[in-house]
Formats: sequence, structure tokens, C-alpha cells
Amino acid sequence: MFSNINGKGKSDKTPAVGAQDVEIYAGNTLLVDSSVLNLGDNIKILTVESMDTNIASVCGSFVIGNNVGKAQILIKAASDSDIYDIVMNVSVIPGKLTVEPDTRSISVGETTRYKAMVSNGVYKSISYQSTNLNVAAVRQEGIYGYVTGIAEGNADILITANIGNTISEFKIPLKVVEASKPAEIPIFNPVNGSGYTDDDEWKGSRVFFGRYEQDNNIKNGKEPILWRVLEVNDDTIFLLSEYGLVCRFYNDTYESVTWETSTIRRWLNSTFLESAFLKPEIDAICDTVIKTKDNKRYGSCGGNKTVDKVFLLTSDDVNNTAYGFQKGSKRKSKTRTCRITEYALVEGYRNKDNNNTCWWLRSPGITNYYAAYVLSSGKVTYGYFVGRRNDAVRPAIKLKRSAVIFGEEISDGKYTAPLVIAKEF
Repeated sequence: MFSNINGKGKSDKTPAVGAQDVEIYAGNTLLVDSSVLNLGDNIKILTVESMDTNIASVCGSFVIGNNVGKAQILIKAASDSDIYDIVMNVSVIPGKLTVEPDTRSISVGETTRYKAMVSNGVYKSISYQSTNLNVAAVRQEGIYGYVTGIAEGNADILITANIGNTISEFKIPLKVVEASKPAEIPIFNPVNGSGYTDDDEWKGSRVFFGRYEQDNNIKNGKEPILWRVLEVNDDTIFLLSEYGLVCRFYNDTYESVTWETSTIRRWLNSTFLESAFLKPEIDAICDTVIKTKDNKRYGSCGGNKTVDKVFLLTSDDVNNTAYGFQKGSKRKSKTRTCRITEYALVEGYRNKDNNNTCWWLRSPGITNYYAAYVLSSGKVTYGYFVGRRNDAVRPAIKLKRSAVIFGEEISDGKYTAPLVIAKEF
């Protein structure tokens, strides 16, 4: 209970002063007002002072719980005719340390992420340790602890937190088991295009990943993006959008540019990236080192290397038979033809004879005022102005295999393909 409550010159009309001992969690604050002190409305608080600022300090009318312990808070209050000296006993207590998720078993090679939290309070520091580094290794990044299974066995993961200068510990008994054989993913490398004729279409896997406006009906939301799988390896999945998703200039103005300096690159890695993908999906997309060759035939420059999440293919890429394309830039190859979405058609066009569209590559054209380009016939040309042709964009990305899983198959009306889902860590 509050003690040392002294009324000086107190009249019969002065309300009774009463209060209780209080508790606050370390890191939290308490506003000292008439309701906390059980004072009448006509009594005004003049000063609030702590007798032990290491435990609890005062800022204005707020008491701040610094460290676990007990402290006396001296309060001076007054009514119209009376002055009161009040002692408030404050106990600063630690919150409870918890850890999520409650993962108790992982496989060799698998990594799980733990997050330490304090109920009703905060911690000053946090650390993660493994009692058996031969079984489970720990890597800490900020407030998270990443634990990786090294070998079969048992290890305790110890989480230690400083809460109000008291140490709280949490132990997770972790079992590391033999790694299960990875499930076969429902995609594969495309059919090699080395034996294709001009009339053979691209043949390979397709997947859905991310969402972008395509049917030009804004009211029904964005549609899943369909991608061709150009390459699958142990680490990455190389994807090219099936359709031309938007029509833009390669560069907003007619000037000498490279892929590095082009406005289409900036747009793909900012506006498009943030519009088409959620945060976990962006995290699942690789930061790819992009090299663009000089055009040796015409002497135009490919520019400096860049690091991008989203990019365009090169003229070499669309002649790569391993990616499922027919070789030969002068061929009218169906492996390179592209259809356009209704949304992109607002700024673009369809060829009346074949319903295809033209789409940009990142390779330089006959000069750096031009860029490489795939015609509606599938031929590759180098003679279109960077700031003149408003044609289709087919984004390309690489996904981290370890960061995605495959969900149900869905359809866009023409193709049925599995949905790629980004894991959340």
C-alpha cells in the first residue's frame, strides 16, 4: 500500500487520498495521474521524483521501468488548500521470454528460424547458442536465430535474453534427423530446340508466380503471371513470362543508352517488381549478375555489368537451343513468337495476320540509340529506336529453388500449370 500520505491543513471537504503498490514490466511506462493514485479530480499532481533511477526513472508524469527491482516514487500533489506528499512503491518485473515457432525437429541441411519475444516487455539483448555444434549450427541475424541441421543427433538451442538487467533463458530441445530425399519438382528443362523447324512451337514446363493486371478489368484484381521455365538447376529456376505483360519504350527518350542506363531496366526493378510480387516473393527472386555483350557486328556497346532481380533476355538467349528456342535470328521461328495481354494491348498492338506482338531484348542494336528486338514472326532484328517503339516487355527472373514450393495446378484458360509459392522465413 502507499504510505506516508500527509495532509497539511486538510479540511473536512478535502477528499481522502489512497493508493496501491504498482507493478510495471521492464521497458514499459506508467502515467502517474489521479486515477492511478485514487485521488479526487480536484487534486493536481505537482512533481514526480524517483528515489532509484536505475530501477525506475521519471520523465514528466511518466515512470519508466528501467531494470528489474523496486523503487520509491515521491509524488507531490495539491488541492486548492492542501499539499500532499505521497510515496508510491513501484516494482519493475520482467516479462516472460517466449520463442516462436516451436520447432523441435529438422533434417540435415534444413534451416529453421527462431524469433525470441518478451510478453508485456522488452529485452536489451538476445543471443542464440547450440549445445552441440556438430549437430546444429546457429547463425544470428538481429533478433532472429537461424539453426541449420549439420548431422543426425540432438542439441539444445539456448536462447538467452537480458530483460531489465536480469537474464532469462529458454531452451529448445532439437532433434536433427536424416534428410529425406527431395521431392521431384513438377517442372523440367525445356525440349532442346536444336532439331526444330520454323513451325515448331516452344515446348516445356510453365508455372504461375506473382500477379499482374492482364485482362484489363481492374475491378476483378490482378491475374497470376504465367512463365516459361527456361532452365532448372540445383539452385535456381530461370523463368520468362509467357505473354507480353506491358508495352513500353526501351528508353523513355531517344538517346544513346545501354541496358544499365535504360529506363526499362529501372521500371522493371522498381515499379513492376513491387506491383507484381509480394515481399516473400521478391525475397525468393535472385539478385542476378547481368552481363550484356557488345554488338560486334555493329560496334554498339553492351554496357557495364548490373545486378538485377528482373531483366530482359539477350539475342543470344533467344537463340539458345537449351532454353527451347530454335537457333537462327533470321528464322521466322514460332519458338520466339509472343502473344500480348489485353492490358498490354491498350498501349501495344497485335499483328493482324498471326495475332503475335513484338518484344524487346536487352542487347544493343545497330547503335546505342537502338535495341535488339523480336518481331511478331520470331525473327530478331537490331534496328528499332530505343525511344520510339512502344512494344511488349517479357520480364525474366531467376528463382531460388530453396525459397519456393509448388502448389496446386491452376489455369489461365489456355495453359494449366503449377503455382509457385514463396516460402516465408
